[in-house]
Amino acid sequence: MTAAPEICIAAIDPGLTGAICFFFPALSDRVSVEDMPVVNGEVDVSILARRIRQLAPTFIVVEQVGPMPRDGCRQAFGLGTAYAAAKATVTLCTVPLHLVTPQVWKRHHRLIGADDPKEAGRALALRLFPASAEHFARKKDHNRSDAALIAAYAAAAITSGRAE
Repeated sequence: MTAAPEICIAAIDPGLTGAICFFFPALSDRVSVEDMPVVNGEVDVSILARRIRQLAPTFIVVEQVGPMPRDGCRQAFGLGTAYAAAKATVTLCTVPLHLVTPQVWKRHHRLIGADDPKEAGRALALRLFPASAEHFARKKDHNRSDAALIAAYAAAAITSGRAE
């Protein structure tokens, strides 16, 4: 009798200041989180693809982002380019891709309506993943915590078939 393969969920918070998280639900108190690889002001798809292939996730969840009314043209273009690069890289790595909007995963974690949603998300990541607290130690690590929380959402919702 062979053991079932271990599930690895990767989650990407796209953007040049975004992050990628690898989460093994069997080790639920820890995650591996890295800042988005960037070179010359663009996502380094070569390094991103290498990391995806090294850890061979079962599936990848990418936050489905769009421009915000307050974003300037340059910021919106940069975010859109990074989002497209993340999606294309996942597709070329032939890993199943799921998209999730910020509203869905934030509602799942009850972060909508928080006084400081970024800090609330970072605090939640610290509680959920105490063995990986060093990844979320600084206030500016909120993008890492977002990637980790997207992975936790995926573990709870997608693997159970309850994804929205």
